[in-house]
Amino acid sequence: MKLYEINEEILHLMNRMEVDEETGEVPADMDEILAELDSLQMEKKSVLEYIAKLVINTRAESAMLKEEETRLKSRRDALARKEDRLIFVLDRECDGVKTDLGVATLSYRKTSRVEVADPRQAVAWLKENDHANCYRTPEPEISKTEVKKLLNNGVEVPGCSIIEDRNCSLR
Repeated sequence: MKLYEINEEILHLMNRMEVDEETGEVPADMDEILAELDSLQMEKKSVLEYIAKLVINTRAESAMLKEEETRLKSRRDALARKEDRLIFVLDRECDGVKTDLGVATLSYRKTSRVEVADPRQAVAWLKENDHANCYRTPEPEISKTEVKKLLNNGVEVPGCSIIEDRNCSLR
């Protein structure tokens, strides 16, 4: 039986257990209803236990995959560093000249990049000359832990409030 079916059946039995308000009579089959409720509670507990086992198993599998991911990432990074070292050797030996190596050709292309030696001076000049699109100013970021301390001490911070919530965990 599925969990939602068990819950529906328990609700149905609870409705059958209601005492007649006018006469005060208890249903005649109360013992049967209680026995069936007890049985359904046991079955519900069994289903919930199975779900908890699934959570624990899924958590373990996820941890295993994360560990494998970390191992593969470090291996990939090591291969990337090896590639960089080997390209450095080829570059050094070919000295900027296009070279046919049989299985591959080492070639060069011109590139350019901007190097900023004094960022403050550059930003000041860009601001003075209305080039706002050439620099970024980070948006202010609110420290939620510090604001929480203020709110807990009774200080009202406009636009901020503490939200009480519940966190479910399975260990």
